[in-house]
Amino acid sequence: MTEKAPYQSMNNSKDNKTAVIYMMLASVIFSSMNLIVKYLDEIPIAQIVFMRSIVMLMIVVLVLRKKRIAPFGKRKKLLVFRGVFGSLGIAFFFYTLHTMPLASAVVVHYLTPIITILISVLITKVPIAPLRWFFFILCFVGIYIIKDFDDRVEVLPIVIGMLGTVAASSAYNVISVLKKTEHHLVIMLYFPMVTVPLVLIYIFVTGDWVWTSAVNWLLLSVVGLCTYFAQYFLTKAYQIGEVSKVSIVSYLGIVYALLLGYFLFDEWYTPIVFVGLLLVLGGVLGNIFYKGNLKSQD
Repeated sequence: MTEKAPYQSMNNSKDNKTAVIYMMLASVIFSSMNLIVKYLDEIPIAQIVFMRSIVMLMIVVLVLRKKRIAPFGKRKKLLVFRGVFGSLGIAFFFYTLHTMPLASAVVVHYLTPIITILISVLITKVPIAPLRWFFFILCFVGIYIIKDFDDRVEVLPIVIGMLGTVAASSAYNVISVLKKTEHHLVIMLYFPMVTVPLVLIYIFVTGDWVWTSAVNWLLLSVVGLCTYFAQYFLTKAYQIGEVSKVSIVSYLGIVYALLLGYFLFDEWYTPIVFVGLLLVLGGVLGNIFYKGNLKSQD
């Protein structure tokens, strides 16, 4: 037994590094998707979510058929919960993208890793090393500074954004539970499979739909493609890595949001906002390079 411990530790370290790379790729693709959604501010949120989900659904079904993987999984109730939480999380997030500056919306959304870790700790009862908590606090303080000094942010979008954050965090924790029994493509399938009927019902009731230009339809399809590849890397990251280490990497999306907002949407930020950004980056880098694990593994 004692001879296996170092080998397992090396494997865990390698898996966590691979998971970090997957999450970084997911963050870049998600940022591209956010940019398109921000640009499509005249398209109803429900329509964007529907197109995003239908494209992703078709791709995942094709891949599952090609690989001959049973599509419905073993733990169907949890898979449905993953779909419901994911649907709420993305719908609320898209709302904030339409109603807030890009970086501010992303900052609120990127509270998700912190809440993900807290939910994970409550579920698993595994304590986190004190120094890692310090890095989390750095991230939170940085996010607070960025949000607090943006006067364009109103209360309602923040509340909706926070609800979306809780929903997304719940979805990510469900993924971490499902990773031992379900193929990552099955987990991905339930996201659009649950979202499509829910959004269709909403659209039929509200009539929240517009016929737009060919370019916009193309962009809506690209949102779906971005979703597939981003969800692929995100799901793989949560399957092979520790939640506390993987989720924090997604904070890099704040950097992309600040740059894209500045150069493409003329969204200016005060110097204090960049102080907040540096704090967030410090917390991210600290968590990536910190060698200690959770207390139970130290």
